[in-house]
Amino acid sequence: MSFFQEQLERDARNVFLNPEEFGTPHIVNGREMIIVIDEDQLQHRKSSASNPTDGVYNASLLFYALKTDFEKRPITDSSIRIDDRNFKVADVQEDEVMYTITLKRVGS
Repeated sequence: MSFFQEQLERDARNVFLNPEEFGTPHIVNGREMIIVIDEDQLQHRKSSASNPTDGVYNASLLFYALKTDFEKRPITDSSIRIDDRNFKVADVQEDEVMYTITLKRVGS
C-alpha cells in the first residue's frame, strides 16, 4: 500500500468512519466494523435506477466500509449479515480505500 493510500485510509477511519462523526459499530459477517449507513444515498440511487429488476432498485441498505476490514471484495448476490439481519449484495463500488455496498433484504 502506498503512503498516499495509507493516509487516505487513516483519514477515512479517523474522520468519516469516526463514531463521533458518522460511523457506527456493527457486526458484519461476524466481525465488528465501523461503517456508515447512508439512507439518503440509497434513496437517491433507487429513484434514479433505470432498471426496476436490478438489485439497486430493490435495495434496502447502503453502507460504506474500509476495504481492509474485509478479507476479500464482496460480490453481487453473495450473502452479508449485519447484526441480526441477512442481506444479499446488490452492488459493490470501490475507490482507493473504501467500498460502497448496496444490499437487498433476504426473506420477510
